[in-house]
Amino acid sequence: MENNDMINEVNNKENNKIAMKKMMIFLGIILGIGVLYGVYYMIFLAGYEETENAYVHGNQVPITAQINGVVQEIELQNTQNIKAGVPVIKLDKTPYEIAFKNAEIELANAVRKYYMLQNGIAINRESVNSAEANLNLSTKTYQREQKSTKAGVTSKESFDSISTKYQSSKNQYQQSILNLKNSEIQGISKDILSHPLVAGAIENLKNSYYNLSKTEILSPISGVIAQKRVELGQQVGAGQTLFTVVNLNRTWIDANFKETQLKDIRVGNKVEIKSDVNGKVYEGYVTGISAGSGSAFALIPTQNATGNWIKIVQRVPVRIDFTEESLKRNGVLPLGTSLVVKVDTKEIYQVPKKESLQSSTLYNIDYDRLNMIIENIIKENSI
Repeated sequence: MENNDMINEVNNKENNKIAMKKMMIFLGIILGIGVLYGVYYMIFLAGYEETENAYVHGNQVPITAQINGVVQEIELQNTQNIKAGVPVIKLDKTPYEIAFKNAEIELANAVRKYYMLQNGIAINRESVNSAEANLNLSTKTYQREQKSTKAGVTSKESFDSISTKYQSSKNQYQQSILNLKNSEIQGISKDILSHPLVAGAIENLKNSYYNLSKTEILSPISGVIAQKRVELGQQVGAGQTLFTVVNLNRTWIDANFKETQLKDIRVGNKVEIKSDVNGKVYEGYVTGISAGSGSAFALIPTQNATGNWIKIVQRVPVRIDFTEESLKRNGVLPLGTSLVVKVDTKEIYQVPKKESLQSSTLYNIDYDRLNMIIENIIKENSI
């Protein structure tokens, strides 16, 4: 019996040693894993911030009709590539061609009226000279008759007749001066182009020329057509959106990081971007951090001053631009598609300067041709 107890005690001690050894091995493994994770974190994770809440954004340029009209020709479909300056929609030109022709006629009439007014000024100046000469003669005759009447040489009836003629010539002279002033008010200007009649007709001609040129609808940028909203034969109005153009080569990323992740993120940080669309890895860099969280700019901002407030970690949009090289290498991405972005916060890189000014000459009037039309009309109707 005693032998059995001794054997059991020895076995228990042996089992305890084995259990303790296994426990130490397990703890060693856990400690090793912790050390390895710490090393991995320091090498690969420290200095990086990552989020899956990131999406492709870009400028969506709405193309609108600038005049009213009926769609006569249309050459576009959704997903179609379009080049800047190429006409894709043509409106019926007929009413605008008529308006332009009427504007040409109006300018021709204005030029003729201008020269009629100049002739009127010349005629009224001659009338003033003639009336002045008559007044001088009447004045001298009146003065002579006045002396003769006082001397008793001329009768009272003769003096009254001469006095009436003198007063009439005086009135005619004053009226001729008034007529000259009125004609000068209507006709005098620096030159024919600055005269109100001609200048107004020219501006009307320019407006009709502009409207005629806008019967062809073009895109100011190259890109992909989206949201087509127009069909053949449709009556469209000025300001109506017909389609949208997206330049996929000028896109960026809105990555919504938690506010607790923003501590070390700076403009210029390099970013590794993985697309859910094609699985390819792009490069980019941080170009801006939003001035507020998404909730701050919501249509109805949250009111955290209420009594039932619960703290929720907010997300702040961070703008990330693609590098041109990675877009050329991997291809463009559709707007709204998801991405996984990983920001390297360890180093600040020099952000390439991009031109923020955008301009287009598609809406400019061809002034050379228009001025030639105006000069020809003025020349043909001048005396």
